[in-house]
Amino acid sequence: MDWLTFEGVPWWGVLVAFLVTFIFGWFYYSPAGLFPLWARLARVKNTDVENASMGVAFGGTILANVLGVILLAVLMVGLGIDDWGSGLAFGAVVGLVFRGGAHALHNGFAVRHPGVTALDTLHDTVALGLSGLVLALFM
Repeated sequence: MDWLTFEGVPWWGVLVAFLVTFIFGWFYYSPAGLFPLWARLARVKNTDVENASMGVAFGGTILANVLGVILLAVLMVGLGIDDWGSGLAFGAVVGLVFRGGAHALHNGFAVRHPGVTALDTLHDTVALGLSGLVLALFM
């Protein structure tokens, strides 16, 4: 796997892609976005959110997002994906298949409402699609 390296990774693109997807996620899961629907389907109460450690939640989210964008960039460089349409499509497919699949497995065994899985999968598909688009613009 000689192609699976950090050589050629557009680090400014990684930073911009991270920021774009973080802002998208912040809105998506905000009260103005789909959080009210997601919370209702997931049976999350306002008191649950108020009592949660937001530092831990955001820290984990930031770390997972950064690592996901870096891995997507490494894969795109290795596969020679360098135009915005292909980046968008590749990122969306990765989000749908890998992250959506993980949501389906986890939420299925956790017996969560299928709407939670659909909303989370939609988020990850769009977020990684946006990441792929942004990364391709920096290739």
